[in-house]
Formats: sequence, structure tokens, C-alpha cells
Amino acid sequence: MTHFRFSLLTLAALGAGTLLAQTPSSVEAAEYEPNSDRWLVSNGSSILVTADEGASWSTFGSGGANYGMEVLGSTLFAIQSNVIRAYDLVTGEELGSLAPSGVGFLNGMGSESNAEGDVLVVSDFSAGRLLKVDVSDPANMVATTLVSNTGTTPNGVTVQDGVATVVNWYGNADILQVDLATGELTTLIDGTGLGNCDGVDWANGSLIVSSWNPQRITRFSPDPDMPGEWTAEIVVQGSPLSNPADLSVNTAGDRFAVACSGNNTVYFGELETPSSLRPIALPEAGAALQAEGLALEAGQAGTWTVRGLDLTGRLLGTTSELPHATGAATWTWDQLGAWAAGAALLDIRFIPVQDGASSWQTTLKRAPFR
Repeated sequence: MTHFRFSLLTLAALGAGTLLAQTPSSVEAAEYEPNSDRWLVSNGSSILVTADEGASWSTFGSGGANYGMEVLGSTLFAIQSNVIRAYDLVTGEELGSLAPSGVGFLNGMGSESNAEGDVLVVSDFSAGRLLKVDVSDPANMVATTLVSNTGTTPNGVTVQDGVATVVNWYGNADILQVDLATGELTTLIDGTGLGNCDGVDWANGSLIVSSWNPQRITRFSPDPDMPGEWTAEIVVQGSPLSNPADLSVNTAGDRFAVACSGNNTVYFGELETPSSLRPIALPEAGAALQAEGLALEAGQAGTWTVRGLDLTGRLLGTTSELPHATGAATWTWDQLGAWAAGAALLDIRFIPVQDGASSWQTTLKRAPFR
């Protein structure tokens, strides 16, 4: 396990991306297609394509995708309602489909061609497991369990050199890795400081990660001065991002696209060299589930925001501006709101009163208490 030395470097061109929204209406994933130098975007009942970073859009084939997508050779693989579909990139024709048995919520997807053939790694968000899918023959795809229980809520996946890297949906989320040959699961970064990580891709030896808390695209790079440690750079944060979901990096590693599911837009951005170092100090805070409610604790005054979501990430309700002095306090489920009893995920954020202080986030996963 490696530990993460948390420091943030702000990129020189924070607003280097272009935000355009015409046709996209139900976006979740973006995928770069190197054969034609274009971007594909999952759009629910359809798949969209743009060769000019959103200046114009067209529809790819007649199929749809509402979660992860992967280009592998001349084939596009896409998740649509727990079904993995394969499409010919030239004709758009569906080549095959697979509905793995016993899955909860198929979400993220990574791919690689290796000695075993063409392989997908797919996250089962609600079941906490990872599937390995042999897609060497798209008409006869075969799924097996790679990791039966990650102990997390796995989301985005990227694969490189026989290893899948997985980001997770909870507070101060770890980044995990799993060996495709053995299924061995390890922790690459122990606590990223990010909550609800969604998408991930490699870019020239660094990991590009999207998160909802904060709304950010972050680049994690190996620290050249401290082997085994990682540094983080803010690529873009806040507006124009809105629930940045699955992302993809182009072959050169200098451009990326991320589907923003909060406002159904696609953000295209540039990956540049960092220009300045800005350390960040996270406030001391904590949250725990209790039978009667939510126990919250902080070492300084501030306010809490609690959002309830179902296992698909759908927002059920929000309670904001809960006041907090130093110490501990418990908010009952009734005090949080009518939505709280049925929420499977609680997305919790503490904002200190102190000017310039960083916020603290976490996500707790639970079964409804009543």
C-alpha cells in the first residue's frame, strides 16, 4: 500500500477546456476513438459522436449506452442497463451483447488487448465487485468474476499493462489496483482527499480522475523525489463542471473529455504542465451512522450539507446549512428530512467558517434503517 502526500498543483490554464451543449441530453461517459480522432459520448438511448470537440454532433449507429464505454481495436463496447453491447466502429452495427448474471449495477469499464486476447474489466457498483470479460469474439463474450468483493463501491476503471486501476464512490476515496492474471487487489493511493470519484484514465504515466466532491478533475502523478508517493494537480474545478462522470484521454495524453451528468454537457480540456504548488490542509471532521441518525464531529465551527442518493447515484434529497460548533452532534433521520430514511448513500460535506479553509467530504453507504 502506498500513501498519498496531499498537495495540490494548479494548472496554468485552468479554463483551457471548451464547454458546449447542443444535442447531449442524458450523458454519462466519454470515450476517445483514435482510429478517427473523434469522441464518443453515451447519451442514454443513443450514442453521440463529435470530431470537433462538441462544435457539432452526430449519432453513432442506432444503439444506446447509459454508462461506461470502451474502444478496443475496431469495436466500441458500451453498457446499457446492465447489458454489455459491442458495436462495429465503422458501420455502427451491433456485433453482440452480454447480460452477465447476478449483477447489481454495471457502471465503469476499462479494456486491454493482451496475451489472453481482448479483455474488459467492468465495475459492479452496487455489488462491490469487478468482472473480467473476454471480448475476443464480440459475438460470444464471456464474463467471469475478477474480484468478488472490493470492500468499496467501485466506479471508473482503466487498464494498462495487465493491471486495472479503479476509483471509488465514497469520501476520501482510495484508488485500487487489481492484477488481471491473479485477481490480487492492492491499494495504489490510500486516501485521495476526494469524495465520490467517478471516472479515471491514464495520461503519460499519470492518472486523470473526476470527482463530485469537490467538483474537480485531478491529475495524480508519481512523486519523482519520493518513490511510492503521489502528488495531485487540479486540472479544472467547479464551474463549468457539474457532476463530472466518466472521462477519457486522447492518445497523445494532452486532451481529455468528461461527461457532466449534472447539466448534460461535455467538457473538453487540456492537460498542461503545473505552474505553482498550493498545499492544502483538510479540516478535522468525522461522520458515523447510528440507529437514530447521523453523528457528526468537527474540530472547528462550520456547516454541514448532507445529500441522500440511491445506489445508482440518483439524488433523493438534500439538507444544507446544518450549523455546527466545535465538538460532536447527532442529527436524527427526521431532522435530516423525509428522504433520509430511504437513502442508501449519504454524501456528507463539512465547510469550516474560517475563510480560505478547505472543506471535508465523505460518503457513507448503508441499508435503510426503516
